[in-house]
Order: sequence, then C-alpha cells, then structure tokens
Amino acid sequence: MKASTTLMFIATVGVLCASGAVAHAKEDRIGFVDFQKVFEKSKVIQKLNAELERDLKSEQAAISRKRDSLESKKQAFEKKTAVMNDDVRTKKEEELLKEFKDLKRYANDKEEEFKRKGSGLMQNIMKELTDIVKEIGEKEGYTAIVERATGGVLYMATTADITDAVVEAYDKRNK
Repeated sequence: MKASTTLMFIATVGVLCASGAVAHAKEDRIGFVDFQKVFEKSKVIQKLNAELERDLKSEQAAISRKRDSLESKKQAFEKKTAVMNDDVRTKKEEELLKEFKDLKRYANDKEEEFKRKGSGLMQNIMKELTDIVKEIGEKEGYTAIVERATGGVLYMATTADITDAVVEAYDKRNK
C-alpha cells in the first residue's frame, strides 16, 4: 500500500509539473504596424506636415514674386539698351545677371533647407514611432512586431534573438 501511495504521489507530481510547464510555455505573438496608415491617420503628423507645406508654399511664393520683379526689371533694361552707352549697359547687364544668380542660389538653398527639415522631421517621427512600437511590444508581450509594407522587424523580444548563436556558429564554421 505504501508503494502504491508513493507511485501515485510521483505520478501526480509528474502530471502537475508537466501541466505547469505547458501553462508557463510562452506563446509567440507577432504583430504588425502599418506606418503609412499611421501617417494618414495621425492628427499630429498631419498638422506637422501641413505646417511644413504652408512654410514651403509661402517661401515659393516669395521667390516667385522676386523672380517676377527681376523679369520686369530685365524688360525695362532691354527697352533702354539702345540709348545706353556700352559701359553702363554692361554694368547693368552684369547686375541683372548677378541678381538672377543670387535668386537661383537662394531658391536652391531654400529647397535644400526644406528637404533637410522634412527629412529631420521624418527621422524624429520614425524614432518616436519605433519607441512606441517597442513599448507596446514589451507591454503587450509580443515576440516580434513587423512593419506591414516592408516587413522590417521593429521590435523583438530578447528571448527570440538568435544573433549570438548565429555569430558563434558562423565563427566556428569559418575558423
């Protein structure tokens, strides 16, 4: 009788351990995020984009007005060239060319500035979004979260990281 009680105890402990192991086995959760949709739906991102667009259009309008003014100046100059002496005409022509070059350089500089602003804004937004995805991944217990369009991994639980094992195997294989 004592042997059967001991056997029953061992069997019960075995079943409990096995069921506990199953209960504690972590199920992989993989999620995804669609950043295109985030950019389309986020009120804050839309506002930032609208502000940048407004500033760009304002600057383009100012450049266009300056270009129109220079064109008028050029037309007035061309009407007077017949009555100007060569030195004055050459000097005025050089001044106009310089003003057009300066305006072109200014327009190019502003275009580059807005590209940098847009790129910097995008980088800041993406960094913040990636941090948010990581926080959600950790809080909600995801193993990995991928970006829908590219399939790039944005967050992965450290338990799913096999990088060290790959490095070790590669180094061992390629001694």
